[in-house]
Amino acid sequence: MRGRRFVAGILVTAGLAGCGGHSVRPAPPPPAVTASPASPYEPEAFLAIARAAVDEAGVGDDVAQSDVESGEVSYRPCELFVTDPRSGDPEVSVDAVWAGQIEVNAVPSFQAVARPTTVVTVEVARLTDAATAGAAADRLRAARCPGGDFRLRMGLATARQAAATVTVGATGARVTTATVRRVDPESEAGMTYLPGDARLFFAYGPLLVSVEALALWPRHGNTAAEITAMAQEKATTVAAAIVARLPPGDATDPGPGDD
Repeated sequence: MRGRRFVAGILVTAGLAGCGGHSVRPAPPPPAVTASPASPYEPEAFLAIARAAVDEAGVGDDVAQSDVESGEVSYRPCELFVTDPRSGDPEVSVDAVWAGQIEVNAVPSFQAVARPTTVVTVEVARLTDAATAGAAADRLRAARCPGGDFRLRMGLATARQAAATVTVGATGARVTTATVRRVDPESEAGMTYLPGDARLFFAYGPLLVSVEALALWPRHGNTAAEITAMAQEKATTVAAAIVARLPPGDATDPGPGDD
């Protein structure tokens, strides 16, 4: 329509310019139409926010993105990169309008690490509304992990989990960590890097978000606790960068399909 009106204006001006010496002004262009910004509660927009957050945090640019799906999604607050599923691990299942994730610096094997590396995964599920997401986050915060030491998924050492409530900006979150306690004597010489793992869970509007960071750092000059602290700091940095890009937490969400 804009093109037709513009051409019509030119034709009128050209046809009347020589008639009686009258000048004819071309028709004004139609007002520009500004497209509404995409809702951050839709998958493409949120996953772009997550990518920008990991870029801002300096994690790396080797990013893989999953397909966006819908339906039931299960969150296991005690399950980390370095743990295998254990008897008694709590589980929170939600019905997602959509769900997706990105992973940065995926490693094929913990033993293949040749330089300091931080692996980060951001998982998100959009639920029907903020109240549902908040209730799921409350259940995740209340979950208790099995006590005692456990074997790392990679073998070679044992670790212990801990959980706490923290804040990301003004948003309450749960963090689950895993810290190496003892390296197997027969693995001492070959295990030059130690893992430290931290996973955050929080709700924001209708979103239920998980941000996990696995730091694989040299044993020389770093304690296991320091490496876990590095992982938690990186997970928190990414989570804070995501929150900073979302609308205020008390904003009214239009609901699925009404954005």
